[in-house]
Amino acid sequence: MKKILLVAIACAIGASACSGTREPTDAQLGTLLRSERADPADAKAQIDALAVECLRAWSDDKELLNNLPMRSAGETGRKSCRARIDGWIADPTRNPDKLTFAEISTPKSVRMAMELQAIRNLATVGSAPEGPSDQQRIPSALTRPTSAPVEGYVAPNSKVDLGVANMPMQQAESLCEQASRAIAGGNTNPRLESYAKFCATSLPKMRSSMEQFSKAGNTRAMESLAQSAENMANAARDALAESPSQ
Repeated sequence: MKKILLVAIACAIGASACSGTREPTDAQLGTLLRSERADPADAKAQIDALAVECLRAWSDDKELLNNLPMRSAGETGRKSCRARIDGWIADPTRNPDKLTFAEISTPKSVRMAMELQAIRNLATVGSAPEGPSDQQRIPSALTRPTSAPVEGYVAPNSKVDLGVANMPMQQAESLCEQASRAIAGGNTNPRLESYAKFCATSLPKMRSSMEQFSKAGNTRAMESLAQSAENMANAARDALAESPSQ
């Protein structure tokens, strides 16, 4: 009787342990969701954008479903992308730890995948396998180190019209400032601290790159960076929501 009671208490505290649902790691998500064109041995391979869209579509999370492209939001698209990811899940080279679709499509797992996608996109945006053109080459501002402080991050006042890409960029910058100020105010959440350091140095580079791509008329690179900014904004919301001081 005591054993049954202890099990019941354990389940009440940690439902995931009793349901068998695991939370994937960044490494597991990176291996499972890597682009089909990526080298399987590349530990920092690009994340497949359509796969992330698919997980958003199946997350049943209102925020994650917001602004989801119809190719993934529609019923036909949902079924098609689900079949594709199910094939990856069955592949032991992609999924050696046998994660389930239910485990990778929880809102928290999807946000982790989006954050991972944003980080890896930022590292390689603008490059091309055959050699980058002048418009595709990563601007020097993107690779130049910056000493922007974690606390008091302030979004730049850009005079370059970024069009629709400006909204996700401003949202990411505003949330980065919130995260940075929370850390400066004594918040000790490790994930929030890590995010604040990352966004404070990365977002200024991202905006500078957006401005240069906008001037060059490189809409494809602009769209990629706008998606990265949106993903970073979602990652910030997730980190802030987890913070006990928020």
